Formats: sequence, structure tokens, C-alpha cells
Amino acid sequence: MGGVFLLGFYAFYLFNIYHWDYVDSVYQVEFNEDSYDLKHPKERWDLPKELVEISGLSFYRKNQLACIQDEDGIFYTYDLKKKDIIRKDHFGEKGDYEGIEVIADTAYVLKSNGIVYFFHLEKEGIGEVSAIKTDLKKGNDSEGLGFYKEFKELLIACKEDPGTKKNDIKKGRSVYSIELAGEKFKKKPKYIIDGKSYNKMLEEKGLSKKKHKPFKPSGIAVHPKNKYIFIIASVGKMMVILNPGGEIENLIPLDPKIFWQPEGICFSPNGDLYISSEGRGKKGYILKF
Repeated sequence: MGGVFLLGFYAFYLFNIYHWDYVDSVYQVEFNEDSYDLKHPKERWDLPKELVEISGLSFYRKNQLACIQDEDGIFYTYDLKKKDIIRKDHFGEKGDYEGIEVIADTAYVLKSNGIVYFFHLEKEGIGEVSAIKTDLKKGNDSEGLGFYKEFKELLIACKEDPGTKKNDIKKGRSVYSIELAGEKFKKKPKYIIDGKSYNKMLEEKGLSKKKHKPFKPSGIAVHPKNKYIFIIASVGKMMVILNPGGEIENLIPLDPKIFWQPEGICFSPNGDLYISSEGRGKKGYILKF
């Protein structure tokens, strides 16, 4: 009985704290060829129990997404048509794995301490697991991993400390990069989401600072057509869209009734947007827009 009361109180608390009263247009993302309505997903997939804590998402191949969860070193292949996991590959020990990106047939997996593991996806099993070390540290809480095809770079979004072991940055949220050629980590951030610019955009769009601060990135992806950078945050319930020059182009709130704990984001080559969310005790799920 007590558990039911607490659950009811928690739901009441969330509804009142996070009750969105924005107009529908605030949730719209419009481009020349693509538009996304983050208030109304086109499809939803409820995931098996082992992906209740899904923490990373990547497009793999037609009708298949790559997933990881933040406790076990397992690469999951999820089939959107079959609505089920069709393959599991163990690549590492238990750990806090937060981001995934598949490029051709090579999988890259980000750990929260900034180490990136990679391995080849073979017909059966995976190849040797290697690692790219970076200047990132535990305090950065690296959570998002994306791929900027034009630069041939992996992008790493940091949830916390914007600085590194060798680069003292005090303010903002940083996105670092790794050149795939030579597996070279770049010491300076590729992008910095400046707090003043973020606050200014909140004001311009009439969005609540109380609801959307602090902004702590949990996922990152690059749009395949216009090359804009999409960064989502569970803490702050926000999607920040950067233009290719790194300036904030748009802010789209993430309604907590739709996005319980959004941590994974990716695009299909034709521009379909997928966002995954942890289940918070229920089933994890993937939404398509």
C-alpha cells in the first residue's frame, strides 16, 4: 500500500513540476525536406527487459538499430520490423557505457570516463576489441557519441565538466571530437554550448529556465542532410540544435510525459529521427519521428 502511495505521489509531483503548457508549435522542428513533431511520435517500440536502461542508440542498417545499456558490455542489434533483439555481442566487462555509433561495419562505444572502444561487426561475432584513449576524465561524464561524416570525426558530448585533464574550461557544455584517421583526440572542444546563448534562446522562445536548467547532454547525432548537430538532455529535458558552425539554431523542449529519460538519439540515412529512453522501472523504449 505504501509503495502505491509513493508511486502516486511521485507521479503527482512530476506532473506538477514538469507540466508543460507550451503551444504545439514549440515542439516542431522544420527543415526544407524534413519536419519533426516531438509532441507526436510516429511509432513506438517497447524494448525487452534487458534494455530497460538503454543508454545509447545508432542506426545500423535498414530496419535495424544498434543499442547498448549502461551496465553490461553488450552490443544489441534491435530489429524494428520484428520488434525484438536479433543479436547480442559481448565486447567488454561491466561498466558505464553511454554512447554508441556504427560506421560501416565498425562499432564505437563510449564509456562515461571518455574511453572509446571499437570493434568490427562480422557475420558471426565481433573482431578484436580496441580502445581509443582521450583526455577526458570521469568528471566529464561523457554520455553522447555521434559521427560527423564530412569531417570523419566522432563527436563526444559531455554531461558535466566541460574541461579535460589538459584543457581547463570552467563554463558551458563541451563537445569534443576524435579524428578517425589515426584515432586522434582533439584537445580543444569542437563545440561549446555557451550558457549565455542558451539562456538568451530560452527567453526568445518563451521557455522556462526553471524547467530547462541545468542542461546536461545525454545524446548527440548529426542530421544526414543539413549537417545540423542535435543534442538531447534528460536533465533539462531539452533538445539543442546547433548549426554546422556550432551556434545554437533552435531549442526544442522534451515533454517528460513522452520522454521519461531520453539518452539515445540517431538518424536513418533518409532523415528519420529515433530517440530512446530508459524505462525508469518500466520498459525502455524507442520513438520515431
